[in-house]
Amino acid sequence: MDFSVIDEDYSRYQLGDGTLLKVKVVVKKIFRSPQTTPQGYPTGVGIDSENAVAAIVPDRLKREPSKERMDYTKDVGEEVKFAAEEERWQSYIVRDGFKILVKPIVTKVIRYQKYNDYGEPIYSANIQSIINIEKAAKSAP
Repeated sequence: MDFSVIDEDYSRYQLGDGTLLKVKVVVKKIFRSPQTTPQGYPTGVGIDSENAVAAIVPDRLKREPSKERMDYTKDVGEEVKFAAEEERWQSYIVRDGFKILVKPIVTKVIRYQKYNDYGEPIYSANIQSIINIEKAAKSAP
C-alpha cells in the first residue's frame, strides 16, 4: 500500500571503540492484512525494507584501505560492545488512516580487521525491526 514518510531519522549507537553507528530502516513497501481486531486495527502489518548503516569513525581508528575485499563468509571479526544513544521510531502514514511506526534495534556489532576505501574499519550490525501501528489523525495524500 502507498504511504508517506513522516519521520525517518537515524537511531544512534555509541560503540566501545569510540565509533558512532547510525542506523535506519529504509521502508520500500508496507503490507497489512485485511482482517481487523475488534478495536479496528489490522491483525497483521509487515514491511519490505533494507537497513541503512553509517559509521562515524574516530581518526585514531583509520588505516590504509585494505587491498583484499571483505569476504563475510571467511573473514572473522570481533564483537564490539555498544550502548544505545538514541533509538528513534520512524513513522509513516498510509492511505487508510493508520500510522505505521518502525524502530531499528541493533543486537550485535562486529568489527573486522579490514578497512574500507576511506580507511575506516569495516563493521557489520545485526538489526531487528520493531513495528507498531496507531490510528492517525489524517491519512496520506
